[in-house]
Amino acid sequence: MADVDTLMPSEAGSSSSTLSRKQHLMSTFESYRSELDTDNERRERLIITSRSITQLSKKLIFHLHRNATSLSPQLKEKCLREGRSKEREIWTLFKKIRDELDSIGNGGDEAKEGYWRWNRQVSPGLEEYIEGLSFLYYLEHQSLIPLSEVQKTLSDEEGEALVVVTPEDYILGMSDLTGELMRYATNALSTGDHNTPLEVCEFVRTVKSHFDGIPPHMLYKLSKKQEETTRSLEKIERGMSLAQLSSLAFHLCYALRLRLIEFADKPEVLAMMAKRALEDTAEKEDKGRDD
Repeated sequence: MADVDTLMPSEAGSSSSTLSRKQHLMSTFESYRSELDTDNERRERLIITSRSITQLSKKLIFHLHRNATSLSPQLKEKCLREGRSKEREIWTLFKKIRDELDSIGNGGDEAKEGYWRWNRQVSPGLEEYIEGLSFLYYLEHQSLIPLSEVQKTLSDEEGEALVVVTPEDYILGMSDLTGELMRYATNALSTGDHNTPLEVCEFVRTVKSHFDGIPPHMLYKLSKKQEETTRSLEKIERGMSLAQLSSLAFHLCYALRLRLIEFADKPEVLAMMAKRALEDTAEKEDKGRDD
């Protein structure tokens, strides 16, 4: 009986220890589950916000295309002014992203580390925004927006960054810009404006030549975008060539129509003049290719 009494406390202690370990494991896994649920919810909110940024950025681009080639200076100015207003609307979504990340550890270093942790969820919207912003900037200044200006645009009133714009985000956004410039040049050409496509063509060539110097292993996403840039440049050049040929053909037909009226009773003279006009046209075309 004495032996039994001696063992009882030991058994009670073992049961208490086992129960304590179970409680500890349960509380540990409960905290893990809570943390994972919080992370998943935060990821979903950031993805939804990034998609909203992408949609609004596309709307900004469509808005700019709608009136960018208008022959009315007042309409173009209004288009750019409304574009800036839409850009500010997108800015509020980036502020929402910063507020979401600031909730991690009440801001500070943990929030900054959180941005890089969730960068993959934010970057698609950021690239689309940079594309829209750079197109707006090009229409305003006919030049490439600097990285510092992009970062300044994505900062608050005190100059604190809402999100960090990396050189990779900047370059990928600029590469997407060339496709919008191709559409802009095509639309301008349809209005009879030949100067704008020439300027855009030279600009896209310069951007492409600079990006061609970036090794593929440093920025693997850029290689596919450069293929698209090459196709956009070819479309601009092809459109300009067709416009030049159409212009030459129009002038040739116009000249022949006048000569037909003037020399209707002298077909041999008309044939000789038509032959000379064709030779002159071919000469100008060859010279244009050399230039």
